[in-house]
Formats: sequence, C-alpha cells, structure tokens
Amino acid sequence: MAIRYQKFNPTEYVFAVKGGRTVREGAGISCLYSTLRTSLMVVPMTESAVSFAYDDILTADFQRINVQGDAAYVIENYASAAGLLDFSYGNSRKAYETAKLLAEQTIEKRVVSQMKARAMRFFRDLTIREAVGAGTELADVLTASLREDEALMSLGIRLLSVTVLGISPQPDMRKALEAATREEILRQQDDALYSRRNAAIEQERAIKENELNTEIRVAEKEKERREKQMETEKMLQERKSEMARRKMEDSIALEEKNRSLVELQTENERQRADSRIYETQAILTLLAGLDPELVRALAMSSMDSGKLIAQAFTDIGKGAEKIGTLNITPDLLDSLVK
Repeated sequence: MAIRYQKFNPTEYVFAVKGGRTVREGAGISCLYSTLRTSLMVVPMTESAVSFAYDDILTADFQRINVQGDAAYVIENYASAAGLLDFSYGNSRKAYETAKLLAEQTIEKRVVSQMKARAMRFFRDLTIREAVGAGTELADVLTASLREDEALMSLGIRLLSVTVLGISPQPDMRKALEAATREEILRQQDDALYSRRNAAIEQERAIKENELNTEIRVAEKEKERREKQMETEKMLQERKSEMARRKMEDSIALEEKNRSLVELQTENERQRADSRIYETQAILTLLAGLDPELVRALAMSSMDSGKLIAQAFTDIGKGAEKIGTLNITPDLLDSLVK
C-alpha cells in the first residue's frame, strides 16, 4: 500500500472516490490518500476556449462558405463532467494532464459538432450575399441555442460566448461578388451623383419659387399699402371737403346774419334819420314864425364867450363901412384870446 499526500490548485475541483463512493470533494483541497484504494478525479474550473472552422457550409443558393470563430465554455456541473469524462488524476500530474487533454478534446468535439449543425441550419435559409454579412446574427443564434443544448448540459458544460471571426465564400465566388458589389457601388455612386444634381436643381427651383413668392408677396404688400394710402387720402379729402362745406355753410349763415344785421342797422339808421328830420322839421316849423333877431338872440344865449366874441367880430365886419376907426390893442387881443 502507498500513501500519498497531494495538494491541488484552487482552480481544480477534486473528487476522492473510494469503493465507488465519493468520500471527499472540494475546490483546491489537499488530501492524504491510498493509491491502492482511493482514486482522484480532478475537474478544471477555469474557462476554456475552442476554435472552429467550417468550409463545407451550403447557403440557400447552394454556395459553399467558410465560417471561422471561437467559443468559450466552462464546466459548471463538476459531478456530471467527472461521471461522463475521464478526469482521473492517476499517479502523477503528467498522467493527469494527458487524461485532461483527452477529456477536453471530447468536449471540444461535442461543442464544434453542435455548432456546425446549428450553423448549417442557420445558413440554409440565407443566400450567399446575406450569409456573408450575418456573422453577428450567427453568433447570437449559436450562443442562445447551445446554452440550452441537452447534450452539452449532460456533460455539465455551460457555453459562455461564441465569436464569429469571419464568413467568406469560395475564391471564385468572392471575385464574382466583389465584381457585382463593385458595380453596385459604382451604380450607387452614379445614383448618388444624379441625386445630388437633382437635389441641387430642386433646391435651386425651390429658391427661385421662394424668390418669386417673395416678390409676389412684396408686390401684394405694396399694392395694399397704396390702396391703404389712397383710402387714407380719400378719407382726408372727404374730411377736407366736409370741413370746407361746413365752413361755407358757416360763412353763408354768418353772411345771412350780417345781412340781417345790416338791414336792421339800416332800418334803425333810417328811423333815426326820420326822427331827426321830423325833429328838425318840427323846430323849423316852430321857428318859422319867429323874428330872426329873436332866434339869433336865443342862439347866442347858449354860446360860450369865445363864440360870442367871434360873432361880435363877424357883426363888426358886416358893418365895416360904417366904422371910421377901430383900434385893437395887443392887450385887448391877448385878453380876448385868453
């Protein structure tokens, strides 16, 4: 009997099996065991990657394509993996590495086969043109479907991710696609050029229409402004005419009032004149029978001294032929003037 002590890494899940029963298990444990009665199963806990390349995938139009990529997985159920795959530790680390390599190859083969089957079903409904650009969609489909694959789940494997590195047709088909794509790109370039020209023409036409519409709107605004101005002038003219008419009516009314006033004044003056004439006639009639000297005396009685002196000199002048000598001294004249 050989007794051994073995310490394992933290990334290794260890099963100690004795008599067909697991007597101890755990991650990164160390154990003292008998090589004759105890067997060790060591399942790796780290992530593993597998590359795949398929060159016989057919599309819906029967064209072969090449698909390349990587897939990452991890052993999630250690008991299932240890029960279906050989992860025996053996008597040395070297023997374990050989057994682990064979187990991993088995897992990789299972993963690659399952992915190829699903990739063939995926491209069966796509044409060669559609298939070339479907890398991301293929990766999503493979990841979603393989995570629920019973065959992989039975091995205790969980798929982490699938990355499609490239999808390419056969060389002759690639040249044909490149030529067709080149022609399509050139045609699209021509279409883009024509579209730009048409867009420029359309834009220029729109600019012209906008300019014409602007001119029309400006003309309409100018017309409205002139009409408004004419209406304003007409309104002002009507107001001026109305004011002139009212002024004329006021003038006519004033002249009518003036005429009435003049007629009234004339009538009053005539009546006053008639009154004076009547008064004069009455006085003359009264004085007609009186002595002239008496009338003169009555008139002189109401005169002031200056008028009396003037009348006296007048009377002296009338009888000048009867006067011999008349002496008027300066003193007498000064006293008469004063």
